[in-house]
Amino acid sequence: MSPVQTSLQDGIFTICLSRPKQFNALNWDMLNHLKVAVNSVQSNSEVRCVVLEGQGDNFMAGGDIGYFYELLDDDEKEHKFNELITEVHLLVENLAELPVPVIAKIRGAAAGFGISLVAGCDLAIGANNSFYTSAYNMLGVSPDGGSTYYLPRTVGMKKAMEIVLTSKRYSAQEAVDMGLINEAVASENLDESVNKIASFIAKSAKTAVSNAKYLIRQSMENDLHIQLKAEQERFLECANHADFAQGVRAFVEKRTPNFET
Repeated sequence: MSPVQTSLQDGIFTICLSRPKQFNALNWDMLNHLKVAVNSVQSNSEVRCVVLEGQGDNFMAGGDIGYFYELLDDDEKEHKFNELITEVHLLVENLAELPVPVIAKIRGAAAGFGISLVAGCDLAIGANNSFYTSAYNMLGVSPDGGSTYYLPRTVGMKKAMEIVLTSKRYSAQEAVDMGLINEAVASENLDESVNKIASFIAKSAKTAVSNAKYLIRQSMENDLHIQLKAEQERFLECANHADFAQGVRAFVEKRTPNFET
């Protein structure tokens, strides 16, 4: 069975990490399949939202420690790790650059690269039994996968330091309180809660959603003048789109808009 399962329904593209016996830990096979899945979104106009989840009881427990163990006495260890992290980071960049929002749906552990993925997604909903830990320094390594980029921007500098330096395990509610995830829900309600958000996004004006994602992600790197200019350009792009006319007419006519593009 493939280590990454995908499906598309009603504009929602689900990417499921499928190594449940290994807590969905990342190995080369999963990474390659995950890259293919993410890249396929770019060329599929039917996709309007992505949901990233893990099969079984966990989201992702980080990298495959068994593979790390195999490399300990390998003369090519540095080269092989460099190759792996280069490809992981290309995946992180490709995920961020998708023109549609990405929602993390989390059960159980989001550890190591798992917490990097959660932090890098546009939205994140966790089950009440989910938990979050960096755990990198427990292996004697510093973080990768974008966590040192996303965590300070998401939870603040000092909290990011705490997460990374102490390897503390955080509950779903603690993750909500620090802003790492948007919401914690009962495990039995997780599918319904994520699908409700994803469905709303999938029915929204695609260009407007894509532009909003772009603007928010770019805002941390721009000064006010540049950001206002970007907002102006993206607004004008939307205003020239058929979905804008549909949205305005629906508002005036007191009905639900029917965005088709």
